[in-house]
Amino acid sequence: MTAHSVAVLREAWRAIEAGEFARGPRSAIAARSDFANWTPSQGERVVAVVGCAGGVGASTLALALATATGVPARVVECCPPLASGFSAVANAELGTDGPWRRGSRGHVFLERLTATDAIVPVPAASAVEWTFLDAAWTTVSDPGAGWLGSLVRTLDEVVMITNATVPGLRRLESCAELLGRDALGVVVGPTAKRWPRPVKVAAAGIPARVHMTDFPLDSRLQVTGLTPDPLPAPLLKAAQNVLALLRKDPT
Repeated sequence: MTAHSVAVLREAWRAIEAGEFARGPRSAIAARSDFANWTPSQGERVVAVVGCAGGVGASTLALALATATGVPARVVECCPPLASGFSAVANAELGTDGPWRRGSRGHVFLERLTATDAIVPVPAASAVEWTFLDAAWTTVSDPGAGWLGSLVRTLDEVVMITNATVPGLRRLESCAELLGRDALGVVVGPTAKRWPRPVKVAAAGIPARVHMTDFPLDSRLQVTGLTPDPLPAPLLKAAQNVLALLRKDPT
């Protein structure tokens, strides 16, 4: 039997008392918040994890970063349900909160959307210390992306992730230009020293304001996707390195 923390049990009981397991999500009218604004809770540090293309590992990186913090953290997945990478990740389901379905795995809370909407709804307030927004590159490029696009374009800490290919580095370069300011670039694949020469040449085009680091590719997760099982140790170690860069030099 899986053991759950007091915080997880408290959240589950809150959901039961609210009838969220019984009724499911509230209606769109009742659940909808002001799309224009979202203010993090006091002491909540927010990091945007932006995938420069689909399938490059943004959800895996966001989950690894939240896990590596070692403190209460959450990942808010900002994509339609059919594109979710978190449908089978939670160890415990905590019901719904408006348009969000909540779950947990250890000290990490997961929030994913229950329905497709043109604009991502505003997340609920939380008492976590870290929130990682799992977002797509369109939040940087689309001025009509609501609160999420506005936040990502002004947020202090943005992590952009891509894969170690020439097209991947070119997508990172384009996203960096769209963002137009400091960011952390994470490249999934072999270590930078082992990149093929064409990839190194492509990486030379990344603006100097983007601090670059690498992140390992896990062959098992490539096949299974994210599951409730613990993340592989190399991914967590790499996530700790990324967190150290964020903590050392917040942009």
